Amino acid sequence: MKTLISAITVLSLCVMASFAQTGKSGDTGSSKQQTTNDNESRSRSKIRGKVITEGGRPVPDTTIMIFPVNIGNPRTIVASLYRPVSSDTDGNFELTSLQPGAYTISASSPGYVLSETDSKLFYRPGDVATLKLIKGGVITGKVTNSSGEPVVGALIRAIKTREPDESASRIRGGAGAQISDSLASMLGPYKSDDRGIYRIYGLAPGYYQVAAGGRGGAGFSLGEASPYDTDAPTYYPSSTIETAAEVSIATGAEATNIDIRYRENHGHSIGGTISVSGGPAPQFTLVFLSRASGVVEDTSIVMAGKDHFGFDSVLDGEYLITAVASPGNAPMAGGGDTVNASVSEPLKVNVRGADVTGINLVVEPLAAISGRTVLEPLDMNQRSSCKDIRAVPLEGTVLSARDERKGVSVDAMLGTLGAFKDTTPNDKGEFSVTLLRPGLHRLELQLPAEHLYAKTILLPQMDSNAKPIDIAKSGVRLKSGDKVKGVVVTIAEGAASLSGKLAVQPDNKPPTTKMRVHLIPAEPEALDDVLRYFEEPVSEDGSFSLKNLAPGKYWLVGREYPATKEPEADRKPVAWEPGARTALRFEGEASRKVIELTKCQATVDYRFSYVPLTKETKPAAKKAP
Repeated sequence: MKTLISAITVLSLCVMASFAQTGKSGDTGSSKQQTTNDNESRSRSKIRGKVITEGGRPVPDTTIMIFPVNIGNPRTIVASLYRPVSSDTDGNFELTSLQPGAYTISASSPGYVLSETDSKLFYRPGDVATLKLIKGGVITGKVTNSSGEPVVGALIRAIKTREPDESASRIRGGAGAQISDSLASMLGPYKSDDRGIYRIYGLAPGYYQVAAGGRGGAGFSLGEASPYDTDAPTYYPSSTIETAAEVSIATGAEATNIDIRYRENHGHSIGGTISVSGGPAPQFTLVFLSRASGVVEDTSIVMAGKDHFGFDSVLDGEYLITAVASPGNAPMAGGGDTVNASVSEPLKVNVRGADVTGINLVVEPLAAISGRTVLEPLDMNQRSSCKDIRAVPLEGTVLSARDERKGVSVDAMLGTLGAFKDTTPNDKGEFSVTLLRPGLHRLELQLPAEHLYAKTILLPQMDSNAKPIDIAKSGVRLKSGDKVKGVVVTIAEGAASLSGKLAVQPDNKPPTTKMRVHLIPAEPEALDDVLRYFEEPVSEDGSFSLKNLAPGKYWLVGREYPATKEPEADRKPVAWEPGARTALRFEGEASRKVIELTKCQATVDYRFSYVPLTKETKPAAKKAP
């Protein structure tokens, strides 16, 4: 249900943005020059793919939906929702008439879920996608009242609380994956039948709590109303949120006899008002009631001209309340179509045996970073020495803004904000990353081809004679409502790559601990060039692959890292910290493993012998005379 709330927010913001763009053309802007090779042009405007199971079997009749990373043109999302593609009997599908850019692809089939890895991938026109569906898990049981009689027609929901590795539950992929998951959730809803029996299927692996009763976190009844909609939910086995038991679900597994003894709890209410600090009055506001872990318990919708919100049937516990307001105003200039919003800071609320009133949520406009991408091509002499380089549109570049703050629970809760932090340039190279909270942000790039690398990310100053700010190194510090404009991202041709295997000495075996490989610039003038630092995890078999590397001299370093429950995607690059860069340089100098990468050089099967650091030992105790 958490993805359902995220999707409602995504769609709402998109619709408001669409209204703001009434009268504009639905295309990407200026017309493109027609290529002389029509076949090649058509192949580069479509994505072909196949849907398979974990065992490699094709999955027919799978619903395929594609969503642009840049949701500045919401019509594309709406078109995908109303015109999904189905895989054929061999699991093949084809998505056509695509504009240059980057896309996420979602695949759904009853009883299956898209693998988490596939939900995070970006695709460009001309790519071939292989989507893997895994068999979803099942939770089934019976709901009875205090007399042992079946509870009929109560809404049942499975709430994912932890991932299979026991880390906190996280939202999958971008806006596309969230909307697709949400639509799958809405195909139900799951309710107890005339025997009180329920069955929830198609669950991703992880740990779940199961609740009966209530409205399911959406602020309104899903499907037909039931007499239990106004009750506070009862959690398995017959518990409140704080004492609820968890159900472990493995891939394709079925948890049976998850029986719930229904408690007729009416709970308490939470109420308050919404204030606007800066920016236009909102067209509507969504108020989220969530647990501290990010699980959304309920949603209140406040329309224009109103300022009061309320929740009822709330169980005792600790909650966070946050408001997201959509102004529906015209998009910002400088980066094409954008979506605007205002958000309140999360407010902690403790419900203990009584109603909570008098809450005031203050929504403030979010910030944005905009600019343009430019390509630095190879000259003719350099291009002749580089093979297989073809022009690729920079619209396929994915730009993301990473929030440096730790423990930003509200963004994890809403999920939607994270989905909007990815964007792509338009056909003029202009981009805008929106919906950014106050704090320090850094731009990250995912490039559309292996022969490209990020050369500089600069912010010119007001004084044209002043040196531009290297925001790859410093980041951008934003305040509420800031609109930082003029960022120039230079992408160059001629990238190198390095792949191979790491073997731990003295046994020459793959690592048994979590490891990463680091490339550190060896030239003195590049020591603080953050874009020249690269790192990648080492696989269990010791293999690693580093791509989109700037040509130059590097030290190669291996590092062991303690096992943590932090998702790999949430790790921040070590080189962002000045002290960490210094430590890496010391390790690089000590390693004496210097690698020189020339333009377009592709080094494969590199053998990296890693010697573990020896731990200092205490001197042996002297024997008594």
